[in-house]
Amino acid sequence: MKQSNVFDRITQLNCDRIVKIMKITLFLFFTCVFSLYANDSYSQQVKLSVDLKNVTLARLFSEIENKSDYVFLIVDNVRPELSEKISVNLENGNIFEILEIAMKDRQLSYTVIGRQITVYRKKEEKTKSAASEEEQQSKTKVVGRVTNKQKEPLIGVTIKENNTQNGTFTDEDGRFVIYAGKPDTELVFSYIGFKTRRISIEGKTEIILSLEEDISSLDDVVVTVAYGTQTKVSITGAISTVTSEDLTKSSVTSFGNALQGRITGLSSTQSGGGMPGLDDAEIYLRGAATVNGSSPLILVDGVPRDLRTLDVTEVESVSVLKDASATAVFGVRGANGVIIVTTKRGVAGKAQLSVSASQVYTSFTRKPARISNLEYIDMRNEALTNDGQPAAFSPEIRAKFENPLFGLDSNDPDYAQQAAYRNYLYPNHYYYGEYFKDTAPETRINANAQGGTDNVLYFINIGYLKQGGHFNTEPKSKLGYDPSLKLDRWSFRANMDYKMSSWLKARFNIGTYIEKQNSPNFYPYPNTETLLRGMMQETFRLNPTMMGPTTISGVNPDVPGDAVIHPSVGDRSGFADINRKGYYVYTRTNLNTSFELEMDLSEIITKGLVAKGMVSFDSYPTNSLLGQVDEIQYTAVADYENDRIMFSKKDSYERAMALSRWKSTRYQINAQASINYNRRFGDHSVGGLFNVQRDYWESEGAEIPYNVLGFAARATYNYKSRYFAEFNIGYNGSEQFAPSNRYGTFPAFSAGWVVTNESFLSDEKYLTYLKFRGSYGRVGNDKLGGSRFLYQDNIILGGRETNIEGLGLGQKVNMVLLGNSKLQWEVADKFNIGMDFQLFKDLNGSFDYFHEKRDKILITRGTVPIFQGLPLGVLPKVNMGVIKNKGLELELTYNKQITPDFRIRLQGNIATNKNTITFIDEAGLGEAYAYKYRQTGYPIGQSWGLKVDWDSPGKGFWTSQDEIDNSGLSYNVGASPRPGDLKYIDMNGDNNIDDKDYAPIGDSSIPGLTYGLGINLSYKGFDLSVFFSGIGKYSTIWDGLGIYEYDGEGSYYTYHKNAWTQERFNNGEKITYPTLSTTPNANHVPNEFFLQNRSFIRLKNLEFGYTLPKGSLKKVGINNLRIYVTGQNLFLWDKLNLEHQDPEKTNPTRYPITKLMGFGLNVTF
Repeated sequence: MKQSNVFDRITQLNCDRIVKIMKITLFLFFTCVFSLYANDSYSQQVKLSVDLKNVTLARLFSEIENKSDYVFLIVDNVRPELSEKISVNLENGNIFEILEIAMKDRQLSYTVIGRQITVYRKKEEKTKSAASEEEQQSKTKVVGRVTNKQKEPLIGVTIKENNTQNGTFTDEDGRFVIYAGKPDTELVFSYIGFKTRRISIEGKTEIILSLEEDISSLDDVVVTVAYGTQTKVSITGAISTVTSEDLTKSSVTSFGNALQGRITGLSSTQSGGGMPGLDDAEIYLRGAATVNGSSPLILVDGVPRDLRTLDVTEVESVSVLKDASATAVFGVRGANGVIIVTTKRGVAGKAQLSVSASQVYTSFTRKPARISNLEYIDMRNEALTNDGQPAAFSPEIRAKFENPLFGLDSNDPDYAQQAAYRNYLYPNHYYYGEYFKDTAPETRINANAQGGTDNVLYFINIGYLKQGGHFNTEPKSKLGYDPSLKLDRWSFRANMDYKMSSWLKARFNIGTYIEKQNSPNFYPYPNTETLLRGMMQETFRLNPTMMGPTTISGVNPDVPGDAVIHPSVGDRSGFADINRKGYYVYTRTNLNTSFELEMDLSEIITKGLVAKGMVSFDSYPTNSLLGQVDEIQYTAVADYENDRIMFSKKDSYERAMALSRWKSTRYQINAQASINYNRRFGDHSVGGLFNVQRDYWESEGAEIPYNVLGFAARATYNYKSRYFAEFNIGYNGSEQFAPSNRYGTFPAFSAGWVVTNESFLSDEKYLTYLKFRGSYGRVGNDKLGGSRFLYQDNIILGGRETNIEGLGLGQKVNMVLLGNSKLQWEVADKFNIGMDFQLFKDLNGSFDYFHEKRDKILITRGTVPIFQGLPLGVLPKVNMGVIKNKGLELELTYNKQITPDFRIRLQGNIATNKNTITFIDEAGLGEAYAYKYRQTGYPIGQSWGLKVDWDSPGKGFWTSQDEIDNSGLSYNVGASPRPGDLKYIDMNGDNNIDDKDYAPIGDSSIPGLTYGLGINLSYKGFDLSVFFSGIGKYSTIWDGLGIYEYDGEGSYYTYHKNAWTQERFNNGEKITYPTLSTTPNANHVPNEFFLQNRSFIRLKNLEFGYTLPKGSLKKVGINNLRIYVTGQNLFLWDKLNLEHQDPEKTNPTRYPITKLMGFGLNVTF
C-alpha cells in the first residue's frame, strides 16, 4: 500500500479532481435535461400577441425573437421564402399557433426544441400535396384510433393502404386520418413489437383498433455481441440474454447475484456470504475448464469493468457469450466466456422521469437454533462419559441451572440483587442471538430521467442504498464511536448521445459510485472479512452456561460493572471485537468514463461502412480510517458448589482511541478503434468488422502497470435470412509472456441454417421457427493467478547467515522461482452445436451441446524427482495441463396474451457441465492406495475421503465393541473406534483404515447443474412475479467450527441432540450424528458423513404489485404509479444433513446468506 506523504497528496488531488468532475458533470447533465424537460411547459406557458400586416416572414421571426426568448435557426434552402409576405393578427397565442399561421400553404415546417426554433423545407409528400382537391374528394376518408390492450394510445403506428404508397401515422393520442383510394381496400397497421393487422375498410369510415403485442418479434430483437450488435435470427454462436425487466425484480446490492438462475449455463453463487460490502457473487460460465483463473471476462458498455456496484435500474440488458464463435475476437481473454452488460440510453421523445423506492428488512436464511443450558449440559456430560471422563455438571448443579432462583426469598429486601446474581451465575445464554440481530433495514432510492430529441438523447440515474448489518453493537451514545456494520452507497450514471451531423455521432458515458462501509475495528485480523470469520468462530465456541459477555457490579470492588469478560475458550472476546475495539470506515470511489465517436461513411466511401473510436478512463481511489481502542478485560470463574463468582484481570493493557488513515488508488485505460461494414446486395447480406484495442491498468501496489494489446476481425454472410456463416479471429498480445512468445492467433468459424425459411416449411403452422447452428474455434486464457512475469527468474537475497561484511552483507541467495521463457496462454478448442426453435408462435426455446478441450494449462511439475536439488515449487512453471469439459443447455420461454387483460410469461432453463482433468503431471501413489491418482481422471474440486459402510448392521455406525473386535480392522486415522463411531470401508483390503482408503466422494465443488424457473402473470393492474433458482451436482466436505462438536468446551447444534448412544440405537431412534466426543477422533477426518450435498432450490424472488388506474393520476402529473411487496430468498430446499447452515456458503464461518421482505413503489412522471 502506498502511504508516503507525496502519494497521499497525489491521491487527495485525484479524489478532489474526481469530485470536481462529478459536480461539473452533474451540473451540465441536469442543465441539459431540465432544459429539454422544460420544452413543453415553456412553449405552452409563454403567450405572444402579434399584429403585423403584409410583412415578410423574416420580419415575423424577428418580432417573435424580440418579444420572447426564442431563437430561430433557418436552414439554407428556406432563405428564398423569407421575403414572402404575410399578415398575422393574434392575441395571447402560443408559439405553435403563430407558426401554424406562418407555415400555412407553404412547403415549410418547423421543430421547437427548448427555446430554439428550426425552420426547414418539407419533403415532397406524394400522399397529400400531390393530390388535387378533386382527387381527395374521390377518395374514402377513414378516421380512427389505435391503442394497446390496456387502451393506451400508440404513437407512430404506420397505417398504409395495401399495395400502395399511400400512408400515414398515428398522433400522440393514437388517432389518424387517411384517404383510401378504393372503397374496398385493406389498411395495414404495423408497429414495432406488435402484431401487424389488416382490416378491410369496406363500408367503414371509422376504425377503432387495439393491437396485440407480438411476443415472437420481441424475442428477435437486436442482441449485443462482441464489438457490436446482431439480430437474434442472424446469430450463429451460443449467446444468452436477460433484460432489465427481469433484472429489476432482484433486490440485490451486488449485481452479479441478480444473474443467479437467469442465464442458461451461468452459475452465480453468493459463496462468500451476505456481509454488506462483501457479498459478491462467484461466477462460472459452463463450469470450469482450468485450475487457474476461471472467471469470465466482464465488459460494461464495451470496457472491462467490475459487476458488483452496478445498479440494476441502470442496466438495459446482459448478453453472455459462451462458445468460441462469440468469444474468439477476445483472444487470450475469451476462454472462460464473456459477460457483456449494456447500460440504458436515451430514447427520443418527451422526457420521462421515474422514481423508485423500497424499504426492506433482511434476516439470515439459516442460523443455529437455540440450545438451552440444560440441553448443553446433557450433551456435554454425554460427550465426557463417552470419552471415559467424569461429568462436568452434577445433577445438583444441573438443577441450579434449571431453577437459578431456588432457595431465594422473594420478600427479602435484597431479592432483586440476589436474583440478578444467580441469573448471571447460572445463565441460559443464546450468544448467537445476542451478537447478531434478527433483522436489519435496507433502504433503496432511485431516480432516473430518460428522453431526448432527434439529435440529443440522454439517460441519467441517481441511486442511494443504505444497507444495515446484523452485528448487535452497542450504540454510539454509549461508546463515543460507531462500530456497527453498515453500508452506504451513492451512485450516479449519465449516458448521452449527440448527433453532430448526418454522418457523425458522439456518445459520452459517466458512471460513478461512492461506497462507505462501516464496521468494527478489524485489527489484529488482516481485514474486515477475516474479522467476521474470527468473530463467528468465537461465537460458535461459546455455550449457554458461560457468564458474560460483561461483568456485573457488586462482586468484586476492584472490578467495575460492564467490563469485558475474556471467555474461558478461544483466544478472543467476540463481544469486545464488535463493540469495544474501535471502528473502521472504508470508502471506495469508482469513476468510469468513456467517450465514443461514430462516423457513418456511407456517403463518403461506400454504403454500410461505419467507423468507431472509443477511449475510457476509470479511476478507483480508496480511503481507510481506522480507530483503535483497548480496555482491560477480565476472566470469570464460577464456584457452583458455593454459588460464587470470581473475577480477575486477564490483562492490564488499555489504550485511548488512536486514529490512523491510509489511501490507495489505481486506474484503468481502454482504447478501441473499429471499422464496421454491413451491406445487402439483393438476397445476399455481408458484414465485416476490424477492431484494435489496448488495455492499460495498474494495481494498488507499486507494480509495473499491466498491458494488453489485441486485434479482432469478423466476417459475416447471410443468404435470404436462410443460410448464415461467420468467421471470427483474434490476435492478441499479453505482457505476461516473453517477447518472443507474446502474441497468438485465435480463429473461430460458425454457420447457421434457418430451416423454416425454406419453401417446404414456410407455411408450417406449428413449427414457426427452427434454426440449426454450429461453431468451432480456439480461444485463450492469460489468467495465471496472482503471479506475473513467470518467464523470468526470481532470485532474492535474504536470511543473513554470517557477519561477514561485503556486497551481500552475509545474506544468502534464495531461489524463489526459475523462469520459463516458453510460457504462453492456455488454449481452449471449443465445439458447439445448437438449435433455436419456436412452436405456435408462443413457445421459444434453444438447445446446445458443447465440448471443450483446454490445453497448455499452467501447472507446477509433479513428477520431477526431489533429489534434483530444488523444491518442486521453485521449478519453472510449464504449460502441460489438459482438461476437458462438456455439457448440455436447454432454455424455454412461453409468452402469451391470453385475454386483453391477462398475460402469462414462463421462462425456464437448465444446464449441465462436467469437466475431467486428463493430464496435470501428477505423480502416481503407491500400489497400496485404493486410487492411484487424486486429480487425473477426476473433476476440478473433487472431494476425497473415507467411504462409510451404510449397508452395515448399524447403518454406518459401529454397534458394539464385539463388532469392532471381530471386524479385523485397524484404524490408523484418529483414535481407535468406539461403538457409535463411523464405520469405514476398507477400500484396498489391507484391514487398515487410513488415507490409502480415500476414495472420490460426492461431486465437484463447482456446480455441475444449474437451473431457473420464472413465472410472470399480469391481470389488469395486478402483476405477480415468482422466480426459482437452483444448482446441483455440488458438494463439499465441511469441518471444524460450526460442524464438529468438540471445540472449546463443546459446540453443539440441533443435529447433535440425536447423536449415537447405545440406548437410542437399541430403541430404533433416528441417529443424526456419531458418538459425541470432547476431542478429535476417527470421526473427524474427511469422510462421507461430513460430505455436504450442497444442491438446493431457492425461491429467489417473489413480487406482487398493483398499478393504479391512469385516469386519476394524470390530474396530479403522474403517468404511472405501481406499489408492490417483495421478498428474496424466502424459501430454501436442500439436501444438507444439518439445519443451521445455508448450502450456498463455501465455509460455515462466513457471514450468513440473507433473505428479505419489504415493500416499494415505482412512479413515472
